[in-house]
Amino acid sequence: MFRRVLAWFGVGDDADSDPDLDWADPDVEYGGDGPTRRYTCPECSATIEGTGPDEQVTCPACETAFKGVLVPDAAVCPDCGSRMDDISFYPETRRDTEHAACSTCDYRWESDPRR
Repeated sequence: MFRRVLAWFGVGDDADSDPDLDWADPDVEYGGDGPTRRYTCPECSATIEGTGPDEQVTCPACETAFKGVLVPDAAVCPDCGSRMDDISFYPETRRDTEHAACSTCDYRWESDPRR
């Protein structure tokens, strides 16, 4: 057990040999604010795009500000521009994106698992 703990920290003979300790997938983009989020304004039905935690979104058409916890209608794939419906948020905040996947081009984004 002690050898596994040392290997997890990158120390010892087994540091590069245990596949259970390899949590990072090289085909997945990690960290950042995640894909662009697309909202529909309930006042004027305009499409609003934004990134990052949804603490406040302001509609550029009617200047209505949406405060508090918001959930976007969809996310936009940064690779192909398609609508991403497979998007998950952290349940305790409902603001920060946990992961998002595009069914059109197989792009996948995940929050940084080291946090």
